[in-house]
Amino acid sequence: MTDNRTKLGIISGILLTTVAAFAPAQAADVVLSGTISSAAGQKLEGATVSAKREGTTITTSVYTDESGNYYFPALEAGKYNIWAQALGFETTKSTADLAATKKANLTLAAMTDPERRIRQLPAELLVAALPEDTSEDARIKKVFTNQCTGCHNPGYVLQFRFDDSISFVHYLNRLQADLLNVKLP
Repeated sequence: MTDNRTKLGIISGILLTTVAAFAPAQAADVVLSGTISSAAGQKLEGATVSAKREGTTITTSVYTDESGNYYFPALEAGKYNIWAQALGFETTKSTADLAATKKANLTLAAMTDPERRIRQLPAELLVAALPEDTSEDARIKKVFTNQCTGCHNPGYVLQFRFDDSISFVHYLNRLQADLLNVKLP
């Protein structure tokens, strides 16, 4: 009988210690939520929303649902830097003190600079958008796809500018010559 009481006492002590250790952290946690919309009022689905507590290096990111709403998992109370971004829109930044607020709605402005909008696209979309109207275009796209993506991210070459004396075709021809060990003038 004493052995059972001793075992029960030890188990109860462990359970109470475990519950006591986690109870304060759960009481301080807060769920941050809000809505992401465009300047025109459109709710943005699939926007990335990130939050980073001041004084820490950990960033938590979530995505908006089909209604533009986002919900972070429980976050520790404190002041947070919050930012949202979506394809075709400028990044919007804000702050929130989770002791005072639990909701942060953000509005994203449309990106007006076409070059910045293109640089924002995923590399796979950039490669898919390369022209194939002529046999030369199709050849260059094939060389690019087969040769360049072995060493570089597909968007690397497409997302960085060349000066006026070097065109994309010139770059690919030089790359092809290098791969074939052919000297170009």
